[in-house]
Amino acid sequence: MKKFLLLILIISFSVNAQQETVDLKWKINDTLTYKTVMENIVIEQEQKEKEADTIFGEASDIFKNMRESVKNLKYLTKLYPDKMGNIDIAMLIKEDKTDTTDNLFTGMAKMNGNIVLRGKVSANGKLLSFYYKSSQNNLISILFELPNKPVKVGDKWNLKVDMIGMDQNFVADTLFKKNEVYLDKIIEKDGDQIAIIKYDIEEFVAGDFGNEMMVMFMKDSDEKTFMRMTHKAIGHFSVNKGMWIEYDGNMEIQTNISMMGLGGNNRTEFKLTPE
Repeated sequence: MKKFLLLILIISFSVNAQQETVDLKWKINDTLTYKTVMENIVIEQEQKEKEADTIFGEASDIFKNMRESVKNLKYLTKLYPDKMGNIDIAMLIKEDKTDTTDNLFTGMAKMNGNIVLRGKVSANGKLLSFYYKSSQNNLISILFELPNKPVKVGDKWNLKVDMIGMDQNFVADTLFKKNEVYLDKIIEKDGDQIAIIKYDIEEFVAGDFGNEMMVMFMKDSDEKTFMRMTHKAIGHFSVNKGMWIEYDGNMEIQTNISMMGLGGNNRTEFKLTPE
């Protein structure tokens, strides 16, 4: 009987712990540095895409070579408080003194102190840097945006992201968007509460380009132009310390648009590890 009551108490305690709300906030008093992985991997490149790339000849090869060189870069991301208590974010290329070569990307980064990404969030994790391009803010959001309100296990929220960007020449006839982040569970580790947060984001669009020039970049001009982008990630956020202990994600792009070696299916791996 005593064992049964003890089991009931343990189960009750566990259920109550999972129903407890937590306030996920950045608690940064000084500079917090993360070793950052942002590695792009080409999943596949079909023959039709290769044929499309030949339109640009040497220019296509230059972009492919630049993509290969960027693949090997190492990054650091620094978070530090501003005067208003918000969090400034700067991602920069980690200098490799053994590599003296430069490409267009690294050359331009050097002109800006090796910084390749900037952003700003509130201590509650709300995206504040509206003044930067969407492509920049998308990365800040998927890596550093928090729910901006107390949450409990099972609660869901959205990120301020729009990953696909077409221009006025594109007319969509099929579209889909899923933007879901949720608190999966809370675990206790070394006296700390760790919030396990999962990301499930997907965007899809298909249609036609009114611009005949864009048809040249299609793998097959008879099929609809399409693009699908997904981001799946799991983050371990320390409630007590107010920081990521670990973040591991994958962003995938599937498309039948090919231009200067930048088409096909690609996956970008993201990892944040405190330095």
